[in-house]
Amino acid sequence: MVLVAALLPLAACATPPAYQPPQRSQAVRAVETPKRTDPAEPLSPAARELLKARMASHGRDMNDLVSAIMVLDYLRIEQRGDQIADDVALARPMSRDATELNSSLPEKFFVHQDKVKVEARALSDAARAHDPYRVAEQYGRLSEGCVRCHADYRPRS
Repeated sequence: MVLVAALLPLAACATPPAYQPPQRSQAVRAVETPKRTDPAEPLSPAARELLKARMASHGRDMNDLVSAIMVLDYLRIEQRGDQIADDVALARPMSRDATELNSSLPEKFFVHQDKVKVEARALSDAARAHDPYRVAEQYGRLSEGCVRCHADYRPRS
């Protein structure tokens, strides 16, 4: 009996770790600070003003999306994903004309925007398929796209 009591703590150490869903690693990547020591990339005051209302709208959509995902409200997930994809539509400038407001946004911004749009559509597709695991995976990818753009362009507080 004493021997069993002595060996019991050792057996507990040999217990394999609890199951970790595959989305966990994506969630960690989405919120980790990118390896960047320099300040946020510059945006003109006009570009920041252009993006301010749009980002507030995205924030509301993402908050509603989290609520819908937690209860697997597929219709709401699909609608919000499509809404985010449709709203992410700032056109690349046709010229370097200073009167074209979008010309104040760097190309890297449009690359981030394209990624968010693709991931939002994929999230809607997963919701249409009623696939909770794909929904979780795609939400992680969508969030990662948002956070990486913010890390590049939002000033650190």
